[in-house]
Amino acid sequence: MPSKYNVRHPGVRVWCGNESGCSSSLLVWISRWTPELIRIETPTVFHRTVWTVEQAVQLRDVLTSAVQTGGESW
Repeated sequence: MPSKYNVRHPGVRVWCGNESGCSSSLLVWISRWTPELIRIETPTVFHRTVWTVEQAVQLRDVLTSAVQTGGESW
């Protein structure tokens, strides 16, 4: 089953909001050197992220693609 998102480096940016009301994003990616690890770069740890339903659906889809891609050889 092909992945909907290409999570291999440089990855997929998924937009969200943070509790201060500003726009933020997560970056989900997999490195060719460690394909068994899914990397998620998050905004500052001092803010919680806030997701609309549509944004959460996209994040779920990106993470599903990452799980499906993880461990594949390049």
